[in-house]
Amino acid sequence: MAWLESHRTDRHRDVAERILLRYVLDELDQLGTRLHAQSSTLYDDRDRLMAEADLRVNIGAGISILTASLSVRVSAFFVLASGLTILFVLMGVARARQANDVIVQALVIGEISSTALTEAESAVEVLSGATQND
Repeated sequence: MAWLESHRTDRHRDVAERILLRYVLDELDQLGTRLHAQSSTLYDDRDRLMAEADLRVNIGAGISILTASLSVRVSAFFVLASGLTILFVLMGVARARQANDVIVQALVIGEISSTALTEAESAVEVLSGATQND
């Protein structure tokens, strides 16, 4: 146990947390499907937010193409409209973050479970049992 304690540094914990976060983020779509099966109300909120995010990002992309072509053909004044495209994209990113927050809250309240988090908890139990035996 002393050996394990001596190798538990902040850096090791940070790396482990980042790896675990990556695993949870990789299964985000699957968590959305689980949320749909468990709670249609929460899923509807997430789905609405994702639809708004997609719409805003796509409108921002379309406006940026339009303003770029109009600034070349008509007037450089249309370059000023690029601020509007940036605004739409930023609003879309914010809505996507809110949609993911719905999934995180569903994980926190126990509405759904993450395979990565469950496996991590099992590993911790195994490791803590192994260190108690030493």
